[in-house]
Amino acid sequence: MTDAALPERVRGFLMAHIDSIEKLEVLLLLRARAEREWTAAEVALELRITDVSADARLADLTASGLLVCDAGRPEKFRYSPIRSEDVRSIAELAMAYAERRVSVITFIFSKPQNHVQGFADAFLFRKK
Repeated sequence: MTDAALPERVRGFLMAHIDSIEKLEVLLLLRARAEREWTAAEVALELRITDVSADARLADLTASGLLVCDAGRPEKFRYSPIRSEDVRSIAELAMAYAERRVSVITFIFSKPQNHVQGFADAFLFRKK
C-alpha cells in the first residue's frame, strides 16, 4: 500500500509527532489504558523495551502535549492529549495501525529524519 492508503489526518500526525515504532507503541499502549498512570519501568516491562528508552519516549510524548506527567518519584504518565484534534488523530491512527500496520510502519520509516538529513547534507558538494 502507498502513503495515500493512510488518511491525511494520520499522515499529518505521524509527521508531527511520531519518529519511531517504539514511540508509536508507547502512545498506543497508554491510550488503550487511558485510565491508568504508568511509570517508565512499567511501560518498559509491558513493551519489552529498556527503561531508558521508555523514559525517553514518555518524555517526548509529554513534551508534545499527548501525555501528562505526575512529577513524583517515580514519575507517572497518563494519556491525556491537550488538543482535541490530536485525540481524533490518535483514534484514526490506532485504527489504521490495527488494520494496515505495514502501511503505518512503512510511512514512519520513509519519513525524512531531520538529524540524519542534516548530517548527510553536510557532505553535499555545492556550486559556488
